Amino acid sequence: MKDKNPPKIDLFSEEVSACPFSAYKEIRESGRVYQEPRYGNYVLTHHDDIQSLKNDQVFDSRHGVDPAGRFSASTYPDINRTDPPRHAKIKAFLYKSFSPQAIKSWEEDIQKIFIEHFDDIKRDSSDHSFDIVHHVCYPAPAAVICRMLGFADDRREDFQRWSAALVERLGTDISEEQRNALVEMARFIRLKAEEKTETPGKDLMTEIVFAEVDGERLSPEEVVANGVFFLAAGHETTANFLSNFTVQLATIPGLFENLKNDRNLLLPALEETLRLESPVQNICRTVKEEVLIENTVIQEDDRMMFSLGAGNRDPSVFENPEAFDLTRSNLTQHLAFGYGHHQCLGARLARLEGEIYANILLDRFDKIELAAEFKRQPGNVVRGYKSLNIKCL
Repeated sequence: MKDKNPPKIDLFSEEVSACPFSAYKEIRESGRVYQEPRYGNYVLTHHDDIQSLKNDQVFDSRHGVDPAGRFSASTYPDINRTDPPRHAKIKAFLYKSFSPQAIKSWEEDIQKIFIEHFDDIKRDSSDHSFDIVHHVCYPAPAAVICRMLGFADDRREDFQRWSAALVERLGTDISEEQRNALVEMARFIRLKAEEKTETPGKDLMTEIVFAEVDGERLSPEEVVANGVFFLAAGHETTANFLSNFTVQLATIPGLFENLKNDRNLLLPALEETLRLESPVQNICRTVKEEVLIENTVIQEDDRMMFSLGAGNRDPSVFENPEAFDLTRSNLTQHLAFGYGHHQCLGARLARLEGEIYANILLDRFDKIELAAEFKRQPGNVVRGYKSLNIKCL
């Protein structure tokens, strides 16, 4: 018998955020919808229910993905906070930067960027350990998206600080330092947009500046919002994906050796990492009209939280969902990159960066182990590591 009244689980507590999967399981087994106590969001944990995210007639994105609901619908939204039909028109305009042909054209440059970052690794001479997030997982994807945007990456540390502030305040308290970082980031993007207006280039920022919807250019505020979004989302999600994959390599017995000896297993391993350790765990939408889920009436303007991390471990879709299984017939059925209209525009880029990163790691080392020190990303919106020391043998 399912318990329809599960104990109140704070999905955003430090303890649950560190490993939320048993909490997801308990909530999923209690029914189709659960109201979490901290922010009052209605949580969906079943894979099929989460796919309803594509229904823009019921849910809208204008208030953002933050579980705390701190975005106002009156602020200028980026593409992730824009609903159809405008969302589809902006996405179509920017798609050419993320098309299969476009991403393929970047492959050689991305390879060089990752090799350069691996070459710069300085290992502790005593135990051959280093922080892989600091040296590669974070800065290499940041350099990639900067190139795509048409920015020099000489302010790499600022980019990382700004992006961390943008992501870390999701579902957590916002510090004054984070607020200041976001103001700096917006100011930088505004200046770059002005430069691209005067001197257009063949880059993503230029495309954003000159994007049109129904014959009208995006407003200056929308240009800044989208520049901020692509700079941050363009590497933050990938960085978490790469660090999560590294942990799988270091902790699953025999995985490193199997992938090193048979690269045909690499793509399945990357997809299983995305499923089991989704870099984005939870996203929110606002209910546009009353909806009934099971016996729960959810009112207009209530907030709905779609737990991608829970849906990716739904046993009705993934047999033995806690296992890392490279032989699954539905490896790509996971929800790590979202679903429907708001499926991640950069998914193809992230997968390519994952493949390049993994191949270099497998080529250069015979074995990796976790060293003692690591630090997870805060909160339960994104999942990854702020620092991750590994020992290479």
